[in-house]
Amino acid sequence: MKTRDRILVTSLELFNLCGEPNVTTIDIANEMEISPGNLYYHFRNKDEIIAELFQAFETSIHEVLQSPAEAGLDMMDYWMYVHMIFEKIWEFRFLYRDPVAILERNDKLQKKFNRILDKKRAAALGVINMMREDSLIQMSDDEADRLVTNMTITATYWLNYQHIRHMGSAMDPDDLGGGVHQVMSHIAPYLPPEGKEMLEAVAGTYLDGLSASE
Repeated sequence: MKTRDRILVTSLELFNLCGEPNVTTIDIANEMEISPGNLYYHFRNKDEIIAELFQAFETSIHEVLQSPAEAGLDMMDYWMYVHMIFEKIWEFRFLYRDPVAILERNDKLQKKFNRILDKKRAAALGVINMMREDSLIQMSDDEADRLVTNMTITATYWLNYQHIRHMGSAMDPDDLGGGVHQVMSHIAPYLPPEGKEMLEAVAGTYLDGLSASE
């Protein structure tokens, strides 16, 4: 692996583990056992590293956020779609742990992150409209608008919530299942009784599977 790529991989690992504000370029160089000068040859400062990592995140999250287009999807399909989004967020979770600290320093990243939020919201609306068309849920357009906003907020801040709740403990990727459940739970009030049973059955199957693998 080239040094530039190693810097990005190591930076992502340290940012995710320690939080971006707590990691310096010296920390990255020491972790790699290279000189600071070698690191600065590839990146002039930490913000350049963050910008490149953000670009990788932006590309991958846009691919994942493509709303499922197949007709006749069931609750498990929608659950797994939301889970794939959470997996991508987990891969670049430092961006969600310290968003204000990172985005306040860079107007371009602010705009890009807001575009990702818009894309998340549009993807959620696409899913909700598909479920409405398939008669899985019933709601007005205004209710759908509020619902997708709440789903977007939950997906965006779940890892931050978990970090605060478990301060001092290492975050667990299994926490993603709880996040998916919280996002999907937003639709529960709009489901018919059989739909609610289906949602809880999917949640039980999925979360029990995670517990069994521990």
